Amino acid sequence: MNISLRVDDDTRARLDKIAERLDRPRAWVALEGIKQYLDYQEWFAQSVEKAIRVADAGGPFLSHDEVVAKATARRQERNK
Repeated sequence: MNISLRVDDDTRARLDKIAERLDRPRAWVALEGIKQYLDYQEWFAQSVEKAIRVADAGGPFLSHDEVVAKATARRQERNK
């Protein structure tokens, strides 16, 4: 199946540059990009749906202060 799309000059130049670096055709790079985008969107939608099911079932939930404390601890751990 073929599909066509229009892109602006900057996007085409970026696409061409990556295709050249990878020694692949422009269409291959574009298809890989589309696949990765779709994979991410499907993962994100499934994650949101799962979180909604958990929330609808009653949790568990964290308070705002607990979320901030966990985020602060992660940031401090990363910065060591």
